[in-house]
Amino acid sequence: MPCVLSAPLVVTLVGLPCRGKSFAAHRIARHLNWRGESAKVFTVDEAATPETLKEILAHFQSGNNVAIIDGMHLTRQSRQAVSAFCSDTASHHILVEISCDDVEVTDNMERTLTFYEKRDKSTDWRHVIQEKVHRHLEEYEPCSAAEAPLIAVSASANPALHAVTARGIQGALQTVILGVLASPLIKEHVFYFTRHGESKFNMMGRIGGDSGLSERGAKYAERLAIACPAPKLIWTSELERTIATARAIPGARTALKELNEINAGICEGLTYEEIQERFPQEFAWRDQDKLKYRYPHGESYLDLLQRVDNVIQGLITASEVLVVSHQAVLRCIMAYFMGTTPEDVPYINVPLHTLLVVRSRGYEFEVEPIPLKVECVDTYRVQPQNCSPGRTDADALQTVPAHFDAPLPQVIN
Repeated sequence: MPCVLSAPLVVTLVGLPCRGKSFAAHRIARHLNWRGESAKVFTVDEAATPETLKEILAHFQSGNNVAIIDGMHLTRQSRQAVSAFCSDTASHHILVEISCDDVEVTDNMERTLTFYEKRDKSTDWRHVIQEKVHRHLEEYEPCSAAEAPLIAVSASANPALHAVTARGIQGALQTVILGVLASPLIKEHVFYFTRHGESKFNMMGRIGGDSGLSERGAKYAERLAIACPAPKLIWTSELERTIATARAIPGARTALKELNEINAGICEGLTYEEIQERFPQEFAWRDQDKLKYRYPHGESYLDLLQRVDNVIQGLITASEVLVVSHQAVLRCIMAYFMGTTPEDVPYINVPLHTLLVVRSRGYEFEVEPIPLKVECVDTYRVQPQNCSPGRTDADALQTVPAHFDAPLPQVIN
């Protein structure tokens, strides 16, 4: 999943105060880290100092590949200093210039003001910020046509007014950054995520399939309609158990194939006990590396992370969206908001019958789990201690959650 790049990349933010540069910098970093890159934001007051560049060099020497400098870099001289550093260290360099209209500047200024006033009420922060904006306005030298690669963003929360132009973009990683910045830089979000209600397959410990809800799953759907009564948008998978879970909630809805559960291939519809009996080596290989393991004729978590990329891009341009999906898919989506690295994605706990409320806090997110108190089975399985192909059945099934025994449904051709 990570983009292949022959050299590290430095991303330099350019623009006047209160234009949304920090928000853009951290959005880039979050998305790249979620994709498996190793990105870090380096915050400076005005422009990168020699000390900052030394820190970036150490960052690269430690095996990381992206440095994002969150500062103003208003003069060509300050930008040329970073470009010279990149030439000396054989690093790629891209400029991201952020501008916005007066309304957006005012909104950004109010958010900045609120942030500083919470930390220090004794300072007249409004005067400080206004003076800073006015002082730097005179020295600002916008990026010229000779400065490239460049992504120029005219930022707006209104999709019709948000505009992005680019020149000199090269390689997959810079293209990913362009895609991230192409979406409006909305700064206030609330999202609702949940797995479907308990399914009949969940009760029997079977993975995948398209079974309907159990009685307790139907009860959860009723509770969910009360807990999340009026989302602006409802996104479900194409599978019956998610559609049924959201059926009683009014609102515009879309069934997205990107939200379908991970394809378990030859293991679809089996219990973990049956997988161990029929395909013990496959079961062991998946336990050894759950992120990269791909079910025969199915998918891996790496496949899922790529599949839900468009879902993430769609979410960050919206708010008040209810997403009803599945355990593996929601692990991949929640990893974006939680800042989880890909290696840890397969073991994020996303329990049944729990509403996850995600709210933005500046450029960070907080996740609040709200159990809706409807009894259900536990489907969470931790990695067992013994993952070798020659392990015993007891070792392989050591962490399998309890479930109700039931025969495999007959398939009628």
